[in-house]
Amino acid sequence: MLSKEKCTLAINEWEITRSNFSKIQNLIDPTAVFHFTQENCDWISKHNDNSKFHAYAGVTNDEFILIIIPLDKVGQEIILDEYLTTKLTDLKGDITLTEKEVVTTVTKTTLSAKLEITKHWKVVDLPVYNEPTISESASAKSIKKWKNECSDWFYYECNNSGGQNIFRVFEVPFADLSREDATQGEVIALFGFKYSTIYQTQIPLLVFVAIDDEDNSTAIIRSKSTSDNIVETNTKDWARPCPPLCKDKKEYTFL
Repeated sequence: MLSKEKCTLAINEWEITRSNFSKIQNLIDPTAVFHFTQENCDWISKHNDNSKFHAYAGVTNDEFILIIIPLDKVGQEIILDEYLTTKLTDLKGDITLTEKEVVTTVTKTTLSAKLEITKHWKVVDLPVYNEPTISESASAKSIKKWKNECSDWFYYECNNSGGQNIFRVFEVPFADLSREDATQGEVIALFGFKYSTIYQTQIPLLVFVAIDDEDNSTAIIRSKSTSDNIVETNTKDWARPCPPLCKDKKEYTFL
C-alpha cells in the first residue's frame, strides 16, 4: 500500500521518466510481470464499485509500479488515504496459457520465466461453456512481441514524441481479476503489444492470467462471449492504455 501523496509523487516521477529512454531501460525488464495475490484481488473487489478500475504507472524507490485506483458507479476515481500497488518483478516460474475450444480440444502454451515458448500442445477434454475472451495463441504472440520489441518501441517514442505517447494509465476491466472457477490463487499481468490499424502502431496492453496455487499452472477464468464458438481461456482481454486511447481525461483524477 502507498499513501495518496506518495502515489501522486510516483505518478509524476513516471511522467518525467517516460521521456528518458535510458531510465526506462533500467526500470522495465521486458520479461518482468505484475503479481496480484488473492489478498490484492480482494482489496480491489472491496473498494471498487464499477466494472473497471484504473491502473496508473508510477516510479518509486527506483522501481516501476502499478497503482490501483478504484472507481465509483459513474466511473469517477475514488479518493482514499492509500492505494494498492504492485511492482514489476520476475516471474516465479513457467506459466501455461490455456484455451479450450470446439467442445473437446484443449490448446496449451507454456511460457518460461523469461517468456520463451517452451511447449505447445493439444489434448482432449470434456465439453466447456461458450465464454471466450482472448485466445491463448493471441496472448502468447502479444507477450512475445513485447519481449522482443518493447525496447525499440520505447526508443522510438522517446525520440519522436518525447515520451508523450507512452502510457500513463490503463483502464482495466474488473473481470480480468475475477475467477469464476471459485479457486483461490494469484493473477499475474504481463505486458504485450496489439497492433492498431487506426493508430498504425503497436499499442501496449496488459494480459491477465490466473495461476493455480497448487502447481503454479493455470486456472480457467471466464467472461461473456460475443462469438458462437465454444472457447474457454485463462487469459483475459487487454486493458485500455491512456495515452493513446484516452476517452476523457476528466475521468483520470491523477492526470
